[in-house]
Amino acid sequence: MEATATNAGVDIAPKKARPGVALALALLSIPGSTLAWELPAGGLWIGLPLAAVAIVLGVQARRQHSGVGMATAAIVIAGLMIAQMAVWTIASAF
Repeated sequence: MEATATNAGVDIAPKKARPGVALALALLSIPGSTLAWELPAGGLWIGLPLAAVAIVLGVQARRQHSGVGMATAAIVIAGLMIAQMAVWTIASAF
């Protein structure tokens, strides 16, 4: 009996970072957390997920040294939007 592998190889290389997508999501979180605040549940259901994904993609891009400036900008903008949403949530509770 002869044993041969018939399956194709699996590519286990890390995925390519996308700092442009991270920055675009961070920029979309601005109106998602400011203009959408008057909608039911506020900007938390639009701006928060966009900002969270922007931070994750920005950190991945920085780790892979791909578009470090854009990735840093995405992390900063998204972080500011999350902080702004936290402040507005606390302020609206009082």
